[in-house]
Amino acid sequence: MTEKLHFGDLPATRKKYTPAFKAECVRQVAAGARQSDVARAQGISPALLGRWQREALEAAVPSSAERDEIRQLRAALKRVEMERDILKKVVTIFAQPPQL
Repeated sequence: MTEKLHFGDLPATRKKYTPAFKAECVRQVAAGARQSDVARAQGISPALLGRWQREALEAAVPSSAERDEIRQLRAALKRVEMERDILKKVVTIFAQPPQL
């Protein structure tokens, strides 16, 4: 799919690539293929492929706000698991017949 851009009297075309195409190109490089070989085979510039790789890496790495949220959620999970374990012990204690 191309989008026509007009700068003055010179028409130009700009290719648009689907997210699936971009992901496949990045996956090939991540699997061990050379960036220049993948770019040449797909008919794109190595610089464009490099930009797609950086974008994919940024999307995969959590931001500092997300890391803070993950840390808080892990702490809350640990607290809830400890409470659950305590309640399990209490239930087993009260489930035993009274000793006289």
